[in-house]
Amino acid sequence: GQRVLSRQGLSFDLGTRATGAEVFADGVRLSLVHRDGDKERVEECDLVLVAVGRRSTAVDLDLDKLGVKSDDRGLVAVNGDYATNVVGIYAIGDLVPGPMLAHKAEAEGVVAVERMAGYGSSVNYDAMPAVVYTHPEVAAVGLSEEAAQEAGYDVQIGKHQFRANGRAYAMDCLD
Repeated sequence: GQRVLSRQGLSFDLGTRATGAEVFADGVRLSLVHRDGDKERVEECDLVLVAVGRRSTAVDLDLDKLGVKSDDRGLVAVNGDYATNVVGIYAIGDLVPGPMLAHKAEAEGVVAVERMAGYGSSVNYDAMPAVVYTHPEVAAVGLSEEAAQEAGYDVQIGKHQFRANGRAYAMDCLD
């Protein structure tokens, strides 16, 4: 997602925190400091998107009182069946490592129940879709080109113009 957005002209200033913002009729004046300890600088922009990340919901469940093991980020440790270290307690979705996506949790839930029933189901994490809800949107399914090459796959690249998609017409985005 970041690489695609960069090619579209967006810039990223990772590891930077905002120390203040002033909103004006024509935009925002944002005060920033980078984690290397740079001096504060000011950026003027039209809009500000603040992305601070997500945290596991496991920290609110007091699972440690039941003896359920988790890592330093609060994510629950599970085996291939989504079972925790405590017999009879399973965890999926935002409680376990991996992307915090609803469709990931849904797939893990189905597989966890099927595993409890004795089936050998699995989740193909390499085929997990992801979307960045910007304009234009960025979507991906599966491994990146680089990751697929590293895994030894024969990679074929295809390109498709968005304007050939019916959604482009519906959104009046033909330019």
